[in-house]
Amino acid sequence: HAGKSFPDAVEDLARDAGLEVPRVERPGERDERRALDDLTERLSTAATFYRAQLKESPRAIDYLKSRGLTGTVAARFAIGYAPDEWTSLERAFPDYQDAGLETAGLVVKGEGNKRYDRFRDRIMFPIPDSRGRIIAFGGRALASDALAKYMNSPDTELFHKGNVLYNFANARKALQKGGAVTLAEAYMDVI
Repeated sequence: HAGKSFPDAVEDLARDAGLEVPRVERPGERDERRALDDLTERLSTAATFYRAQLKESPRAIDYLKSRGLTGTVAARFAIGYAPDEWTSLERAFPDYQDAGLETAGLVVKGEGNKRYDRFRDRIMFPIPDSRGRIIAFGGRALASDALAKYMNSPDTELFHKGNVLYNFANARKALQKGGAVTLAEAYMDVI
C-alpha cells in the first residue's frame, strides 16, 4: 500500500507493533552495513555542503533561473553547486585525506597522490535511492568549455548507474495514485 519494498514494509510494520525483526547475519555483514552507512553519511554531508554553496553563487543561481527553476524547485530536488575550486570539500570534511571520500566518489587521487574534488564548477543533483537516501551525484558543468557537460559519480557499493532512475522515490509516490509514467533522459528534463 505504501509502495515500499517487502523488507522495508516488514521493518515498518514491526516497528509500529513494537517488535524487532530477527536477523541472521552472515560473517562480516554488520561491518558491511556500517561501511554503507558511513558512505551514505559522507554523501549526505556533501549534499548539504553543495546546497549551501548554491546560495553563495549568483552565477549558479542565474543558470537555474535561466532554465526556469525557482528556489522552491531547487530546494525540493536538493540541488546544489560544487564551487570552482580544487578542494572545496575540505570545508565540509575535517579529514579531507579520509579514504572514504574517495570510496564515495567525492574525491579523486591524482598525480603524486594529490587529492582533489571530483566535481568542480557544477550544478549538483543528488541522486537518491528508492528510500530517498543520497547514493550519488550528477553534476552539470556551468562552463561552456568543460570536457563533459554532465558527470556522474562513479559506481560504488551504493550506486550502479544502470540500476538507478533519478527521482524514483518521488515518482513511486505519484505512481501509487495512478496515471502514466514518463521517462526523461537528463536531470533537468525530470525536474
